[in-house]
Amino acid sequence: MVTLDPAAESDAFAIVISELIRQNLADHPDKKRTLAAMRGRVALVAEDAGTTITLRFRDGQLTVHSGLHGVPDLVVRGPGEALIDLSRLPNHPRLPFLPDYRSPVARSLARALWERKLRIRGLSGHVQLFVRLGHVLSIH
Repeated sequence: MVTLDPAAESDAFAIVISELIRQNLADHPDKKRTLAAMRGRVALVAEDAGTTITLRFRDGQLTVHSGLHGVPDLVVRGPGEALIDLSRLPNHPRLPFLPDYRSPVARSLARALWERKLRIRGLSGHVQLFVRLGHVLSIH
């Protein structure tokens, strides 16, 4: 379900994200349905590390590419720590498909958004893709 593009095999960020999602799918089989419903491309830009990866979701498959690959529907850019924090968002206690916005991690991400350290382009047209991305990335 998760493949690493051959050109990304030497990209540490691409490897970390692909392994994180693989492990999440193994630990939480319900996330496979979320992945199956995802369509589109998401670029993650770790500005402090100077690296970009593209996650391409199609037909229940995820391919992780190094750099920009095609035209992304969403671009999430900011410090690498904030991008990794997306994987630490806990699920909402009553609505497990949504993150718990009261958690310290959520507050930290909200602060990064408010301070414009973390920016998301394309969110208005792709909210569902972003919510599903959060669910697939979350280790919870």
